[in-house]
Amino acid sequence: MNNLDQEFKYLLQGFNINDLNLLSGSVYGVWADFRLGYLNPAWFQFAQDNNGESRILSKWGLGRSILDCMSGHVEDFYRAQFEDCLDSHTVWGHDYECSSDKRYRRFHQIIYPLGLREGLLFVNSLLVERPQEQKVTGVPDESLYIGENKLISQCAHCRKVKNVTEPERWDWIPEWVKRCPEHTSHTFCPTCFGHFYPLATTTVRQPNSNRTV
Repeated sequence: MNNLDQEFKYLLQGFNINDLNLLSGSVYGVWADFRLGYLNPAWFQFAQDNNGESRILSKWGLGRSILDCMSGHVEDFYRAQFEDCLDSHTVWGHDYECSSDKRYRRFHQIIYPLGLREGLLFVNSLLVERPQEQKVTGVPDESLYIGENKLISQCAHCRKVKNVTEPERWDWIPEWVKRCPEHTSHTFCPTCFGHFYPLATTTVRQPNSNRTV
């Protein structure tokens, strides 16, 4: 598989590509317009381990913008952080959750600016992994989760889904963590937004997603 744009290779000067390829956490590089220019093997391994390999291979190869997997205020927030990292040439790091239906996982991400505002390198490391403590059985009733925009809203961090019948209620639905319905949009639930982005809450209103991913 082609995991490195040869024109992107010069931006990785100072990094040992062989070492990046051996890291157990996913590592990827993007151009200044956020198109993928490099993917390490762990990127594909993570997709395979989480039942997403075919989709990753077909839709998330070199040249795809990482912003395409975001929408609404999720996209606004990350675009601002990425552009600040490019402009200030300052390394940025943050924690995030990316759990499966059976495993709770928390990661740390470090983003390195590359060249003269030419790209970014994302390095992800696993901090915590344990069995999921939340257990729900049965087939979910979609009518409880489809909003006025005809979409299901899932938190990009904890993977809970907004229940439209009660204000501020977000439910854990393992079946939709394993495989999202086609009409799913990603946003932040109030708990994750306040926990992971406490400074953003003073300047950005609580997100309300309106685009499918």
